[in-house]
Amino acid sequence: MKGSSFRVFYVSILIWILAAALIMFHMLARYSTRDFKQIFEKTVYMLAYSSKEVYCVKVVDGKVDNILMTKLIGNRPFSIGPGIFVDDNSVKLVLEKGNQMDYVEIPGGVLQREINSGHEKWFVTDKKGNVVLSNDNYANQPNWLLLENGNLLYTLAERLDDDYTLYYGKVVPWHFIFGLIGFIIIFLTGSNLLAASLKHQKEQIENMKASLRKIVEGKDLTENASEDLKELGNLVKKLRATVLKDKKSMEKLERQNEELLSTLEIEKETHDKAILNIYKTFGALIEEKVHAASLPIEKMMELALFIARELGISDKEELYALQIGMALHDIGILEENQNESTFHGKRHCLTGARYGKALKLSPLAIDIIKHHHETYNGTGFPDGLAGEGISMRVRIASAVIAYFEEKYRVKNADPIEKMKKSKHFEPKVLSIMEKWLSK
Repeated sequence: MKGSSFRVFYVSILIWILAAALIMFHMLARYSTRDFKQIFEKTVYMLAYSSKEVYCVKVVDGKVDNILMTKLIGNRPFSIGPGIFVDDNSVKLVLEKGNQMDYVEIPGGVLQREINSGHEKWFVTDKKGNVVLSNDNYANQPNWLLLENGNLLYTLAERLDDDYTLYYGKVVPWHFIFGLIGFIIIFLTGSNLLAASLKHQKEQIENMKASLRKIVEGKDLTENASEDLKELGNLVKKLRATVLKDKKSMEKLERQNEELLSTLEIEKETHDKAILNIYKTFGALIEEKVHAASLPIEKMMELALFIARELGISDKEELYALQIGMALHDIGILEENQNESTFHGKRHCLTGARYGKALKLSPLAIDIIKHHHETYNGTGFPDGLAGEGISMRVRIASAVIAYFEEKYRVKNADPIEKMKKSKHFEPKVLSIMEKWLSK
């Protein structure tokens, strides 16, 4: 291989490796941005009915405090800008509860406090690119790279709607940047040294060929043949060492790629846990506001997961949905104006399913929210499902919810016996529940 061709080959490899590293970081940042958008939207909707610092008032005849809604928010579902009824930049939106419409204004400071983004930066811009809301009073035009307080941020955008765009800045670790620079320097230095070594070896081979020609011609046969063979053996050893070194370098790159993939998985699990904690808190708030005796959400989740695993359910998505469904099973009661007398009606189940879709929950979690009042003998609601027609996740959830309601609200000393006699619950689930209670 000629010197120029060799350099082109090694530079091409370097470009591919760097491109792969940058693409993987971009993918990690893109996943983080999408996850943050979900956290942002869900936090806005949950704060609307769970925070005392939020301004919330009914819309009467299209007006709020005799101000037309079109002047407050226009014809959009929400807007972001200077506060009207609060002393801060705010998120303004209209929410429907049955036949009622509520105007909600969430102060930017409250939203910033609830969304803990660490060293990352986030901000929302309007159509003109003006920053209307941020977590750090950021007022400059958005760029894809930002240098803030010694941190380099890689910023990606996700559209909230036609008028607003959410930007999320992912911190680029300095050790990642210095590592790339160091890798480039080492790679280029190594390629130059290898090129020089190969050039020298090529010269040695040419000398060897000349010596062999002399041997064939019978010139200095005995003396020169021995020296040439030794030199050829040394050259083979050097070539083998070079190949082995390149193999180790490739193995090192493969390990680094595996570490990046592992980091991506850990990041996803961290976001899933953060979202689950938000749902736990929201579920507890629902219990406190709606029921006289609130249920222990953590213990309900613990029992539900124990039953699922005993039944051989190991799918992560299924177990995650089971926890979310347990936390938010009564979310539909919010529309009932906190009137517990309507708790056993079909309406709160259907409303809960609609709220679940608005929060973009998985269909598995929505299944639990909608059908947790179905019974094994088919006498439940809202759809009158029975037996195997009810998913196993719902059979688990309905039994756990009923047990804790009997224990904490009805104050029944032996809920299991009552549940067995009712024929409302899967017998296998009740058997495993007794096993858990006996621990």
